Amino acid sequence: MLIGKIIKSNAHTDYICQVYGPGEKETPPAREDYAFGTFVSISLGEDRRLIGIIYDTMLFNPDFGRMGPRLSPEAELAVFSPDYLEEKAVLIGILTVGMITSAGVIQQGIPPLAATTDALVSRLSDEEIKSFHYGNPAVQLAYVPLVLAQKSPLALHLLQTTIDRLVDLFPEQAGLLSVIRGDLAWKAQIGPMGGLR
Repeated sequence: MLIGKIIKSNAHTDYICQVYGPGEKETPPAREDYAFGTFVSISLGEDRRLIGIIYDTMLFNPDFGRMGPRLSPEAELAVFSPDYLEEKAVLIGILTVGMITSAGVIQQGIPPLAATTDALVSRLSDEEIKSFHYGNPAVQLAYVPLVLAQKSPLALHLLQTTIDRLVDLFPEQAGLLSVIRGDLAWKAQIGPMGGLR
């Protein structure tokens, strides 16, 4: 399912996507489609995709703080200015954690290629998430150090959310995943108190 398009990057692995709003897509995405911890793909063309996780949501409202009246009240814009562009937007931050090559090879970690502006962002299906994490014999989580290296207070919570999702998708790996989640939960509690990282 298409969610939106890339409008900028903050770093090689950190992208901002503008979520499609009403009128931009026949069926705009629901909030659940771009929730915290959702896995997405960013199209690179030629059947190549970056794989990322939504780590933040930002609301953009250019009217906030604007002093003074508009020429037309907002309720009348559809009648008097039908070409008026809705300037409010929902922006989501995406941390890329891997890539799928045109040959279907899955690479976890820092992807060698970068996305471009206007690249399309889609939500991954459960099967695509399973395929990205499939390892033999255990679930592959090579991107965990990349997420932990982020200077965000949400990084540990993002990994905990990811582990919870993977437990549902890989019930046979629940024991291993719960050990990893327990370690992350401990770090999340001890970290703010100045404990070991």
